[in-house]
Amino acid sequence: MTSFTAGTGYVCPECGLDYETVKPLDTIRAVRSYPYRYRTLFKELYQQEPDAEGIMRRRPAEGTWSALEYTAHVAHMIDQMAPTIRRIIVEDNPLIPSFDSEERVDVEGYNDLEITEALARLESACADMGMTLDCLSAEDWARTGQFTFGERDALTMTRNAVHEGSHHLRDIEHILEPMRTYKPESDAW
Repeated sequence: MTSFTAGTGYVCPECGLDYETVKPLDTIRAVRSYPYRYRTLFKELYQQEPDAEGIMRRRPAEGTWSALEYTAHVAHMIDQMAPTIRRIIVEDNPLIPSFDSEERVDVEGYNDLEITEALARLESACADMGMTLDCLSAEDWARTGQFTFGERDALTMTRNAVHEGSHHLRDIEHILEPMRTYKPESDAW
C-alpha cells in the first residue's frame, strides 16, 4: 500500500517515484493518462485470457488487493483529491478530513464492481482532477491544507495523486503477470 502521508522530498521505497522530480505540468499529464493506461492493460488481459473477469477479481495473496480493487481505489483517491485541491485553493489552510482506504475497499464493495464501472469512475475522476489542475496559477501550487498527518501544499497532494495512479498501475501489472498464460495471437512470423 502506498502512503497517503508522503510529503515533500518523498521517494517511494517500492516504486521509486521521487516527488521532487514531478513538476506541475507532469502531474496534469500523468493524471490525464491513467484512464488510457489502465484501460489498455485490462483490454490486453481480456484479449488474452478467457477468465479475465475472474483474474481481475482474484486477490493474489493475503493482504493484497485484486486488480479491480486497486483500480477502484485509485479512482476513489483521485476523485477525493480534486475537491481537496479546490478547497486548498479557495480556503485559507483548510482542515481536510482523512478516510481509511483499507476500510473503503470492503465498505464500497470494490471487488463487486463491473470493470467497466471502475474504469468509468477512474475516467471521471481523472477528468475532474485534470480540469482542476488546469485552472491552478503558479501561486496556487504552494497553497496549503491541514491533514491529520500535517500540512501539505497543493503540489505535494497532486504528486500524491500521481503516485497513487502510477504505483498501483505497477501493482496491478505485477499481480496480473503470474496469472496470465502466454497465447500467441497468430502462428505467423
